[in-house]
Amino acid sequence: MTEVSRDSISLRNAGIVHITQQKKGVRFTLDSLLLADFCRIKPRDRVLEPGAGTGTISLLLAKKFPKARFVADEIEPGAYELLLRNIERNGLSENISPVDQDIRDLISSLSPQTFNVIVANPPYTKAGAGRTSPFPDRHLARQSQIAPITAWLDLKNLLKNKGRYVLVFPANRAAELMALLRIRDLEPKRIRFVHPYLHKPASLVLVEAMRSAGVGLDVLPPLIVHEQDGGYTEEVRDIYGNTEINRARIFLAKLAKDAKKI
Repeated sequence: MTEVSRDSISLRNAGIVHITQQKKGVRFTLDSLLLADFCRIKPRDRVLEPGAGTGTISLLLAKKFPKARFVADEIEPGAYELLLRNIERNGLSENISPVDQDIRDLISSLSPQTFNVIVANPPYTKAGAGRTSPFPDRHLARQSQIAPITAWLDLKNLLKNKGRYVLVFPANRAAELMALLRIRDLEPKRIRFVHPYLHKPASLVLVEAMRSAGVGLDVLPPLIVHEQDGGYTEEVRDIYGNTEINRARIFLAKLAKDAKKI
């Protein structure tokens, strides 16, 4: 096991979760928090998170929606070991079931039409494109060399009728994502663009699509991450929740600084 750190992060209406994660390698980022906040879950829902990493999204959602049940899948051995540790550390063993399979095998290993929600933060970069991280697990998380976005979307067969697929993706690939969703009978129903600053182009898009649904899309107001002075906007501060906001801001600032080194 590589060197790890013990960190805490909070989400509004969820409270604090404690995350053990690698100091160099796969670490949670702001997009995971924004996705967790965007995701709507009903009591008793069954939720699948493919590519769960060390479990940040499932942990936050399980705290926020304690009556829902989650399956968190992660194939990378180091991240999976930390996922197990984090589930136990946060007392969520009854809420989250860990799985260590390639996402392409989930369709055959899990029963079809089992889940109400799939929530995913898939790799953003096509295989062979973008920067190459010196850390293999971070490279795996960034690039879709093992499973392209089409393989992630094919998991829709695990959704019940009217089940929801919720994901975050690069804004400059939004048109591609919408086309791939609709080909798979996943109708986009909610969409929100995330901008780093008010007058900067969107960097991310949050999407909720529904299986076998009619046409009709709610385009939500844009989410602006930073004020002009570089601090977080009021909404982003609110997403962190009212507890330990300063610790979360300092920690995420450190994440951003570390990311620039790779």
